[in-house]
Amino acid sequence: MQYFIVFLVAVFGVTANLKSQKRHIPLNKKVWNADRIFILCSALVLFFILMLQDTDSNGDLILYSDSYSTIGYRSFAYFGRNWKDMKDPFYFFCTWCFSKIGFDFYAWKTLVSFFFVFSFYRLILRYSVNPAMSLIVFLTLGLYAFSFSGLRQTLALAVIMCTYPYLKEKKLLRFILCVVVAALFHRTALIFLVAYPIYRLQAKIRNLIFIVLAGAVVLVNANAITRLYLSVAGAEDDYSRYLEMDNSLSVAGIVVWGCIWIFCTVFLYRKKANASDPRLCNLLLVSLIIRILSTVWVAEFFRISMYFSVFECLAIADACAAKEKSTLVVRFKTAGVSAALLLYSLISPSENFISYQARNILNF
Repeated sequence: MQYFIVFLVAVFGVTANLKSQKRHIPLNKKVWNADRIFILCSALVLFFILMLQDTDSNGDLILYSDSYSTIGYRSFAYFGRNWKDMKDPFYFFCTWCFSKIGFDFYAWKTLVSFFFVFSFYRLILRYSVNPAMSLIVFLTLGLYAFSFSGLRQTLALAVIMCTYPYLKEKKLLRFILCVVVAALFHRTALIFLVAYPIYRLQAKIRNLIFIVLAGAVVLVNANAITRLYLSVAGAEDDYSRYLEMDNSLSVAGIVVWGCIWIFCTVFLYRKKANASDPRLCNLLLVSLIIRILSTVWVAEFFRISMYFSVFECLAIADACAAKEKSTLVVRFKTAGVSAALLLYSLISPSENFISYQARNILNF
């Protein structure tokens, strides 16, 4: 699977360079043009890869499968007695309802995979200026790979992707509602509520400095702030044990995401860049700050950073297609970023891609 993903990245890289200029947004919803067909076919490929994954591919899926098999025998009263002791009980209640209808775990995982890929499909169809580049980012920077194992947070990320139009259009109540729904599947999603005021900050240097200084305060007081957040989210008992772990990610991740943020900021904050949404850099900066915590403190913080970095698929595509004096420069940016991400996928492949096992559909 690792090499097939690399093949897809290479194909998308060629496609991104064939049409590196910005496409017209919004699209005519009644017209099926080449962009719409390309995005749909790509999404179908990604969906079928997820759908055909065997539950023995990784430890997380094995646990989810065992939990699904067990919970089907529970009664409704079980949730009333034990919901306080369950991680994200709404997720398990949904699996209980689904199992009671008569569907097995593969059907549930297929539904989760469809919702995740469909949310991404809608996001890049409506807002990406270069869908092929967005697909490359999705495949190489861990977003797609994560959906191979973490089902609860995969559902939360799918809902978070649906919040983007409400961020852009200043629809606060709908934004809050979406975040609350996401938090029902994974309580850590509540942190994305801070995205609304941060995203509203205009693309100015002083606002960037403000975010950096605020991030420095968070880093210095990370333990106290994290415990306060978990307490407010009602997840202190479930997640506080992660704070005691003595594990962290390598500094290489900080270098990669730091370069991504600098690249997007440089090319989107210019006055003549004709950028679609430079304020996405604010969210990427928050993601970078949280990823620093995963390097200097606890590795599990990278999961929280994904709520903000999920929109890098739009920001990087926008930065590559940003207006330049020559279209040759746009093509050079697109080709360079495509090659860099392809190289990154070869040097640092996801463990979920390496351990991928396809289900034997002949025994379906």
